[in-house]
Amino acid sequence: MNKTRIDYLDWTWNPLVGCFGVECAVREVCFAWAMAKRQKHRCLSCYQFIPHLHKERVLQPANVLKPARIGVCFMGDLFDDKAPKVAQSLIFKAIGMASWHTFICLTKQPQNINLTIFKNRLENLWLGVSVNRKADVWRIIELQAVETPVRIVSFEPLYEDIILFDGAALEGIGWVIVGAQTRPNLQPPSEAVYNIVNQARALKIPVFCKNNLEGPALPKEYPHPELKK
Repeated sequence: MNKTRIDYLDWTWNPLVGCFGVECAVREVCFAWAMAKRQKHRCLSCYQFIPHLHKERVLQPANVLKPARIGVCFMGDLFDDKAPKVAQSLIFKAIGMASWHTFICLTKQPQNINLTIFKNRLENLWLGVSVNRKADVWRIIELQAVETPVRIVSFEPLYEDIILFDGAALEGIGWVIVGAQTRPNLQPPSEAVYNIVNQARALKIPVFCKNNLEGPALPKEYPHPELKK
C-alpha cells in the first residue's frame, strides 16, 4: 500500500493492476499506465497493463491498524472484462476482513459489477464510476442498479460541460467528486465545474472539488460527512 496525495484518501491499494481501457477517454494520457510501465523489468503484465493479481499485496490493509480511507485498484479496473475472477474474490475477502477501513473503488465498467460482486454486501466498500464526458453518462445509470452503502460519481478529469438533469439522473448517488487532469495539466471550463456542483446541490448530494482545480472563485465543498478529516 502507498500513502497518497489524493485529497479524499489516506492510502491506495493495488492488488490488481491493469485494464483494457474500454471506452476510456483518458487512455492515451493514463497516469496509472505510465506508472505501471516503470515495472517493466519486474512485471511484464504491469508494463503491458494487462489485468493481473499481485497476490503479495492482498492482505496489506490488515496490516494498517488505524482506520483509514483506502482507494482500491486505482492502478487498474477491478471490474474490467478480463479481470481474473480469483483476484476479485480474494480482494473482496480482504476488504471484509479489514472491516475498520473504508474502501473506495471506482470503475469505468459498472455493467460488470453485479456480474462479479459478492453475494453479501460489504458495508465498508463504496463503489463509484468515473465520468469524463457526455458519452460516459451511461455509467451513472448502471451504478444506480448497484447495491452499495454509498454510490460515487467522479467527474475527474472533467473534459466538457455535462448537463445531467432529466429528473432523476443522479438519483441514489451519495457523493460527487470533480477534478482536473493533472498529467499533463488540463483544466475543465469553470462553467462545467459549476454546473456539476449546482446539479448535485439541487439534490442535496455532497460534492468534493479537488484541489487540482484552478481558476477564479471555483466552488469549495465539503466531502461526504464521513470523509471529513
